Amino acid sequence: MTQSPLNQRPVATRHFIHIDGRTVHYRRWGQGPVVLALHGSPQSSRTMTALGEGMAARGFCVIAPDTPGNGLSSPLADDCPETDAYALALKQFVDALGLERFGLYGFHTGATTACAFAALYPERVTGVLFDGLPCWTADERAHFLADYLPPLRPHWDGSHMAWVWARMEEQLIFFPWHLPSPAARMDYDLPQPPHLHENALEMLEAGDAYRKPYRAAFVFDPARWLPRLRCEHLILVTAKDPLCPHLGRPGLMRANSNILPDSPALQQAAMGWLAARPGSIAPSPVENTDAFGLGRGQVQGVAGPIGWLGRRSGTGRPLVLLHDAGGNALDMRPALRLIDGLVLALDLPGHGLSSRAQPLTAVMDIAAELTAALCGLGLERPRVAGHGFGAVLAAQLAASGVAADSIALGMPAPAMDPLRGAPSLAPEWDGAHLLRAFRIARRERLFAPWYDGKQSQAILPQPSLDLPGIQARALSLLRAGAHWPAALQAHAAMDVAGLFEGLGGRHRLLAEGQGPAADWAHLLHA
Repeated sequence: MTQSPLNQRPVATRHFIHIDGRTVHYRRWGQGPVVLALHGSPQSSRTMTALGEGMAARGFCVIAPDTPGNGLSSPLADDCPETDAYALALKQFVDALGLERFGLYGFHTGATTACAFAALYPERVTGVLFDGLPCWTADERAHFLADYLPPLRPHWDGSHMAWVWARMEEQLIFFPWHLPSPAARMDYDLPQPPHLHENALEMLEAGDAYRKPYRAAFVFDPARWLPRLRCEHLILVTAKDPLCPHLGRPGLMRANSNILPDSPALQQAAMGWLAARPGSIAPSPVENTDAFGLGRGQVQGVAGPIGWLGRRSGTGRPLVLLHDAGGNALDMRPALRLIDGLVLALDLPGHGLSSRAQPLTAVMDIAAELTAALCGLGLERPRVAGHGFGAVLAAQLAASGVAADSIALGMPAPAMDPLRGAPSLAPEWDGAHLLRAFRIARRERLFAPWYDGKQSQAILPQPSLDLPGIQARALSLLRAGAHWPAALQAHAAMDVAGLFEGLGGRHRLLAEGQGPAADWAHLLHA
């Protein structure tokens, strides 16, 4: 667990493990006996934070994976996987982590997977706590499978961004979300925009894969699984939960259950129940690499973790890659796959997997954060290559003696006006910021700078307008949030030409690629 001052709450660490060609992202809180926590749809392990912090404070270790197809975890390969497939995937995950016996918690969709897992692998579970367990009627199941899960695919005009925001808002007002009738109205306050923003981003990151775990939850039948449980189990639900009436249905009416007045009361009851059924002590976190030998994780910076992606072993001088403002380390993945030896891409502070509360507006300060990360990774005087603002940071690291030399990937573009170049992407009540991010990401492939739209500033030859790439850039901008304009402000305040010239032969330019869709792999591979 990342150490925090005594008056602060436990902080999650984030990890990645590769299993049979799939990537699984998971969060971890605390040390002690393991509680495995499974989130609902279409969300991620982020929603397990309250449970993770609470159980960590009680001396437990909570491990929460992103369900396959949600968050940062790859989807299952099957077109229509059912609950037993998700239980098997969970078995592969706990085996890979070396977990022996543990308490199991599941919320809604996660509860269905927890139920199947406990039935199939009873020797691994000390007890299973269901935070709402569905028991659909035949008519409900048929209706949900037909209408609840429309495809989610990017459209060139960005209209899918508006649809996702409305969809996530409706889901918190009506159940089912697509039938906004008085009978479907739920008794909840609508969350503030930052809460809706996180929910919407997680659905957008899942993309069309969001439908798979949802569908498995809709075909789940507790009558198939509950009678097979051999461990202690309990269903808790709040009185306002749309799954509360399910307790009176034939598939659940004999199950151990309790109705709580609100979420805080349920959370406390769940933690107390799980704490009374401790499992084995958690082993150290496990991480590995993919088929290209690339891993992903975090290392501690000055004021928060810095994300990294790449290969941490190899001979020769290390190579570090830095993305442009508003991007993330995944922008460099094509190059990473082709380059041999020790090579890592870092997420700039506040970008990607790098977390920082306050944006930094000075190149020196951002470089200091990266220096701490390089030290934590054990990299001494690496060669650093960067694209756009990343090239400025690479040169600053070389000028300060942290890097042996620096490389600019592409002709350095003039610094943009921070106010015009990075309009606010802060969450808005109507979700307009989502559409704005997509339109910016598309414009970036047409004009430099993107905001003037002058033919004289057209990017030629025109980069690809592939929708997946534009969508990925939009989500990256949204994740960076206020750190994107801060980076542009730092860039605008820097004498870039003087910095490059001052390095002399320790700085060089690879000018073949240009624009946000450029592929640096062939340049760096050489």
